[in-house]
Amino acid sequence: MTNRRTKVTTIALGLACAPFLCCWIIIASCCCPRRLRPHGESGDKRRFEKRQTMAPRPLPVRPPERALTLRRRNEEAENEAKPQKPRGVVRDQSTSRLMQLPLELRQMIYRAALGDSVMHMVLKKHKLGHQRCKASTIAECSEQYSFFSPDNVWSPLGEPLDDPPATDGNILPLLLTCRQMQVPTTRRQLNSTNNARYSESIDYLYSTNTFSFSDLDCLRYFSATILPQRWSLVQNLDIEWCISWPIYDPLAQALLISRPALYPPHDEATWEGTWHIISNMSSLKWLRVRLMYFDGFRDPGCEEKLLAPMRQVALPKTFNVHLNWSGEEIEDAPFRAFRPGTRESLFPDEDWV
Repeated sequence: MTNRRTKVTTIALGLACAPFLCCWIIIASCCCPRRLRPHGESGDKRRFEKRQTMAPRPLPVRPPERALTLRRRNEEAENEAKPQKPRGVVRDQSTSRLMQLPLELRQMIYRAALGDSVMHMVLKKHKLGHQRCKASTIAECSEQYSFFSPDNVWSPLGEPLDDPPATDGNILPLLLTCRQMQVPTTRRQLNSTNNARYSESIDYLYSTNTFSFSDLDCLRYFSATILPQRWSLVQNLDIEWCISWPIYDPLAQALLISRPALYPPHDEATWEGTWHIISNMSSLKWLRVRLMYFDGFRDPGCEEKLLAPMRQVALPKTFNVHLNWSGEEIEDAPFRAFRPGTRESLFPDEDWV
């Protein structure tokens, strides 16, 4: 008797809930058919795990001194009396035609060879790479990231991922040619490996170029795999990010069967960590962010949660954010927002670099 009552109750509940479930499926299929796909399917997990195995190795907490890096002048007096391990031989380059030029001319050569370009940063197998944009400015760049694999790892069309072509932009050969980019003034400086300076050219690579990212992990790896003092030289950033549903939508995430709802780098933690890194950049002067979301945020509260980490950044003189969905005007923000159909979007007056 008890089993019969339980079955009757279950059937009654099913009949009562069926209309609501059918209505939800119909509305979802009409308004947002792409959302019916289980977002946390095994394919997302496999892509995340593969990216983890291919991630570049970050620098240690206290990175060792590199053989190609020369000391600053203010470090000479501090380390003169301390025994130091040899860091390579600094040879006399006074006979070099380049070193015989005045410093101002050498700096112009370094900047022309290494700087004033757009560098599209890409994630490769166990390391990062970059492609030097053929356009002279980021405004003229029409770069399409069609050469990425489904894991968003750089792989040129028709080329196997295990043997991709070089992506150094013909920049590294100049930097690897010689450690000594400034002629020593005394014989004592020439013979000592501890009294040399940083090269004259390396700073132009980071301070004058615009670094473009279409992957949040790539930006995070870049900041973690170069020396902190060089990361602090970066002045221009361009970020393009395709937002994945259901980011910052707790109701939608609760309805999903999969856990987690989003895998890095498409989750909230990666997004917030990226802006924590950007907010601590001491030399940032120009920043452009392009955010793409296939149907936008229906809840203004979710959009505000997405934009909240960006409000930590207050240093850049030019900070523009392009949103591909409509919405209300954003007030009290350190950035200028551009939305479709607005005057700012139709007639932007950005300061391009």
